[in-house]
Amino acid sequence: MIQATFSSGAEIDNFIYLRLTDVGSATNSIRPLISIKSQQTEKKLNFMASLVTITNENRYTEMKYTIGTNDIPLLGLIKLGNTDYPFGFYDVTIYQNSSNSNLDPSGLTTTLYTGLLNLRSLVDTTQYKQYTINDSDTDSVYITI
Repeated sequence: MIQATFSSGAEIDNFIYLRLTDVGSATNSIRPLISIKSQQTEKKLNFMASLVTITNENRYTEMKYTIGTNDIPLLGLIKLGNTDYPFGFYDVTIYQNSSNSNLDPSGLTTTLYTGLLNLRSLVDTTQYKQYTINDSDTDSVYITI
C-alpha cells in the first residue's frame, strides 16, 4: 500500500518506492502516469510523477509527486484533501507512459502497478465536542417484559 500525506496550506512531497523491473520500466525522460480513484467519491485523477530516480533498478524505482495547493498534474502537483478527493483509500494504477504530455491512460498498454493508496493528514483535523447532557436523567426509560 502506498502512503500519502497532506497538510493544509503546505506543499508536501510524497514518494512511491516500487520494484518495476519485472513488468516494465520507468525513466525520468518519460515519466509514468499515475491514476488514482477515490473509493469514497469514485472520482478519478490522473497525474505524472514529477521526478523518477533509479538508484538501483533491481531493488526499487523512486517516484516523487507533491500534494498541496497547486493543481498541475503534468508536473506532479496535485490537490487532494478536499470534498472531491477526501482523506482515505484510493485505487491506484501506475502506467508506463508514452510521453510526458499524456494524461490519458486509455491508450497505454503496460501497467506497472495496481494497488491501494491511503491519504492521511499530518495534522489531526478531527474536532470533538464534550458531551455535557446526560439523556438518561431527562428521558423516561420503559422496560417491557
